[in-house]
Amino acid sequence: MKKGFTLVELLVTLSIMAMIMGASLVAFNSSRAVARDGRRKADLEAVRSALELYRSDVGAYPANLPLLSPNYISTSLTDPNTPTRSYSYTPTCAAVCTSYTLCAGLELGGTTVSGCSSCGVTCNYKTTNP
Repeated sequence: MKKGFTLVELLVTLSIMAMIMGASLVAFNSSRAVARDGRRKADLEAVRSALELYRSDVGAYPANLPLLSPNYISTSLTDPNTPTRSYSYTPTCAAVCTSYTLCAGLELGGTTVSGCSSCGVTCNYKTTNP
């Protein structure tokens, strides 16, 4: 009597392994999207803090974000999926800029918010001045 595995046993084992690997790949991609969304929220919070520091020094918000570098924020923050996605900064200016809206498009959920433009996708995460 020969000892070994039959073709059916090997095929069943390989198909089970393929299902497990497929499920882990889906979970891995989902966790990457969660991480990118977390970075988007952290980036907007860093920009918001820099904007508030700028306003406390100058008395108004900047007309555009490059005015924050290098004194208030060290780098130009970009969306993790650049160039298909971007952050949106919209100041409200008359004689001086008195308020702003920062916006990003999250990958996982969230409802569309108004007052955002040019994110590259539907904006569903927004922060404004306090």
